[in-house]
Amino acid sequence: MSVFVEQRRPRCFPLTLIIDCCIPHTESVPEFLTNLRLSDLYNLPGESVSMNPEIFSAMRAGNRDFLEKMRSYGTPMACLKNDKGDSILHLAAALGHHKLVESIISECPSLLLEPNWKDQIPLHAAACAGRLAVVKTLVASITYFSARIISEEERGRFNVYVLKDIDGDTPLHAALKGRHMETALCLVNANKHGSFLENNEGISPLYMAVEAGGLALVKEMLKGVENNVQGHISNLASKLEGRKWLVHAALKAKNKDIIDAILNEEPSLVNERDEEGRTCLSFGAYVGYYKGVCNLLDRSTSYVFECNDDGSFPIHIAVDKGHVDVVKEILKRCPDSIELLNKKGQNILHIAARSGKARSSLLKFIKRLDKKKNHLIEEQDEDGNTPLHLATINWRARNVRDLTRFSSNAAKILKIQNKDGLRALDIAEVNLQSNYIFRERMTLMVLLYAYKPRGYKKIPITGMTLRSRSEVVDANKYKDRVNALLLVATLVATVTFAAGITVPGGFNGSGPDLGKAILAKNENFILFMIFDMVAMLSSLVAILALIWAQLGDPELVHKAFQYAFPFLSLALSSMSLAFYFGVLATTSDTSYFLLFVTNFIQRVFSCLLYFLLVYYTVTSPYIPGFLRCHWATDTSLRMLLRFVDEDDAETYHTSGSGQTSV
Repeated sequence: MSVFVEQRRPRCFPLTLIIDCCIPHTESVPEFLTNLRLSDLYNLPGESVSMNPEIFSAMRAGNRDFLEKMRSYGTPMACLKNDKGDSILHLAAALGHHKLVESIISECPSLLLEPNWKDQIPLHAAACAGRLAVVKTLVASITYFSARIISEEERGRFNVYVLKDIDGDTPLHAALKGRHMETALCLVNANKHGSFLENNEGISPLYMAVEAGGLALVKEMLKGVENNVQGHISNLASKLEGRKWLVHAALKAKNKDIIDAILNEEPSLVNERDEEGRTCLSFGAYVGYYKGVCNLLDRSTSYVFECNDDGSFPIHIAVDKGHVDVVKEILKRCPDSIELLNKKGQNILHIAARSGKARSSLLKFIKRLDKKKNHLIEEQDEDGNTPLHLATINWRARNVRDLTRFSSNAAKILKIQNKDGLRALDIAEVNLQSNYIFRERMTLMVLLYAYKPRGYKKIPITGMTLRSRSEVVDANKYKDRVNALLLVATLVATVTFAAGITVPGGFNGSGPDLGKAILAKNENFILFMIFDMVAMLSSLVAILALIWAQLGDPELVHKAFQYAFPFLSLALSSMSLAFYFGVLATTSDTSYFLLFVTNFIQRVFSCLLYFLLVYYTVTSPYIPGFLRCHWATDTSLRMLLRFVDEDDAETYHTSGSGQTSV
């Protein structure tokens, strides 16, 4: 075995803390401690010696018999260290070999205080791994020696429960990081003062226990709050180090009993704010913990009117996160909170309109409360934006539809301009990106539908909007779209041409009708031929229109889309019907069940085809005439809005100028 060149540094425990929880004498001493004296505890080893693989493996395996062999080496067992600075007691403790731990302590009690290179003593190792039996053994050993120390100062120096590693973690921190609640409770019962010490991250074990939802552990920790520290009144707020927003942690854990335990012990903690400056009630509204919010409101409704550091109020947070039950409870207890404005001058309907989590039910509820005055939906913030403006700026298509649909004064709202002189529709048109983003197209589509009675005969839905269609168009911008449509139209023309030549049922091979279709007089066959011809000719028209778009003239691009897409839509629909009637022509007399199934499938997929065509309409320059029907457009909008995902980007807003962003 090799000896490290560098001499071992002397270890000491410069604790300035005076322990307020002394360990009592035990009635019975564990057998493995009976022959030990207090002086053995300070019999520190000399130079560190590298632990060979044989010893390392034996300790990991919990081989107690190997200790006898180690005595013959002539090197003190207390000197052995692995490459991490762990002693044999560290290894045995971390792996839960409590019998081996007892044997090592009886041989080398000084290892109880021996840290590794991370300044972790064996109690850290056992607590981190959640080895309850080992922790109890170590606690019993520490209790044994502590009871034999007469000096209070020396006993404070021996309080290993408050020793911190390089991360500032005590053994109790280590246990709670691994969520080893029983192990943590054992350490708390041994010494409660460590519950209030912070680590390098400013987190105390009490905060961690609250965050983990350990009610029994929290109650046991709170028993450590006493009123006898140097003759001064001691309370939880003054004793607790690091993060003091325990109520926030309890709300996050959604544990009402822990909230009660904390506030009953220290009511002033309800006034603490977290690192983002949020009050307890605001944080409860943020996480949507209804019972916790009710608990805080039961204590005082004044918290509703306490502003966060960012200028928002609890009701704004609840609305932004879409927690309808919390919003209703706050408004039920404090109806006047509906008038609260944040620092941007925005009311709760502004917040709901811009939020991706606010649903129709929340908007309906707010507007129902506002139906007498009808001012929330018309109110403008410091930038002059109404809720409809903010919904448009953040591309909230569903919210835009709800605001324009449920308002009793929609005509007035649609005309309101912000400080830049822009209506909601103007904002959408100006800031619509040239590359395809579905939620932007849908927002503009909903707004145009709302403005439809004002004389819009055609509804442009591409980057060439009402405001910009007079501008010069870059033909390359639509090149990929033209090629995709051209490919589809070509495939439709090819398939329908082939179907018209090789008709269902085949041809007569003899007789006066030689070469004619066998099913020529069948009504379904006649319909098949009609729709097949319509599909082929419509696709040819679309192909020719798209070929014009390939010529490179920017002015032709828009016109090509205008003619190509309606004919391509007609071709796809006709091809579907041609296939349906072709199947009927060859199978209608075989089985009523087959006929029923065929008709059912056709109707279902016809509806799907219709809505998918409408879905693609959003990318076309003009909505076809058949969609200008009020019922068809409204139905299409409701179906298309199901495809809009607004939860994926809470901060998503228009890419326009700063004047229209939030």
